[in-house]
Amino acid sequence: MATSLDVPAAGRRSTWISARNLRIAAAFSLALLWLVVTTGGLVRLTASGLGCPHWPTCDANNSLLPADQSHALIEFSNRVISGLAMLAAVGIALGARRLRGMDRVTTALVVAAAGTVAQVPLGAVTVAFDLNPFLVMSHFLLAMLVLTFATWGTVQLWREGREGAIADRRLGWLTWATVVAGLALVTSGTFVTAAGPHPGSTSTPIQRIGNFYDATWVHVRVATTFAVLLVAVAIWLWRGPAPRIARLLSAAALVLMAAQAGVGEYQYRNGLPWQVIAVHVALAATLLITVVAIATFASAAPAARRPPA
Repeated sequence: MATSLDVPAAGRRSTWISARNLRIAAAFSLALLWLVVTTGGLVRLTASGLGCPHWPTCDANNSLLPADQSHALIEFSNRVISGLAMLAAVGIALGARRLRGMDRVTTALVVAAAGTVAQVPLGAVTVAFDLNPFLVMSHFLLAMLVLTFATWGTVQLWREGREGAIADRRLGWLTWATVVAGLALVTSGTFVTAAGPHPGSTSTPIQRIGNFYDATWVHVRVATTFAVLLVAVAIWLWRGPAPRIARLLSAAALVLMAAQAGVGEYQYRNGLPWQVIAVHVALAATLLITVVAIATFASAAPAARRPPA
């Protein structure tokens, strides 16, 4: 069966890109964006935030590559991955723009690409201001927002021509409310980190903001709200007609949420070891991708429209 990505050349703006290549490239780009989040967490948790104190070079001697020390290598690796993610996201957005009938998907992918490009000057400013905690939080939250848009666009590409969306507008609203709660959970988590014992660098005193226990109190309440919404979505999907992939994703999301809660409880009771927090960050990014994928399948809106032949 032909899809809007597989139609003859007359239905395309370009013939150089294929459905298979675009889908694979989008999935690869999404994986890179996930790595940006996880390696960015490592930069902060290992106190490597100023391992390369200059931008875009690593040191004042205009050395592009870092010196042979762990903090510089960790931060520089995150810069390289972020650069690759930016190029991939921009390439995917340009590819999608050359296809007809993909307006909504293209918009999401363009927003994701714009977000990755915006990370470059934001990263430079963050280093220039010695890891101001509000700038660090903005850097991380922008990465999670980019991950959200990229996930929606990528899942739309992969489900094109396959199982359609679930035609229940109430469920669609509920799943997107869960996504919003997930983003709120991530945001409250950044305040916990900003008040915690991992400032991001040991070479320069970094300001801490807020009270750790107050921030944790709020974070736990937001986590409870998110959990209730996610459980409601899973029950709705398993009790009613839904694509098998949506049900499996909801089960995976519940497992990830349980693991996230367990890791969070462990780190809180054991002095917040940075290795455990790194796992917490990786789980958070994975859970966000999963919940956005569920919301994409549960959306009442149809998949990208078939272009005219």
